[in-house]
Amino acid sequence: MRFEGHGIVWDQKANKALCRFEDGFIETTDKRVIDGLKKAGYKGTKSTGTAAKDATEEVADEDVTEENEA
Repeated sequence: MRFEGHGIVWDQKANKALCRFEDGFIETTDKRVIDGLKKAGYKGTKSTGTAAKDATEEVADEDVTEENEA
């Protein structure tokens, strides 16, 4: 997924940086980063990368949605 933002997003639970935005965005398939950014209120968009990358993002997106509904 691709997220827009600036600077560093801090993971308070792990007490370390979750990610750093480069040139105003970050593009990742890391489920931990995707979950953390969504919980922090960032809106993500699907990447226009490879089919495997897009499939990984869909699974991560479904997991976040299911967790939020519980």
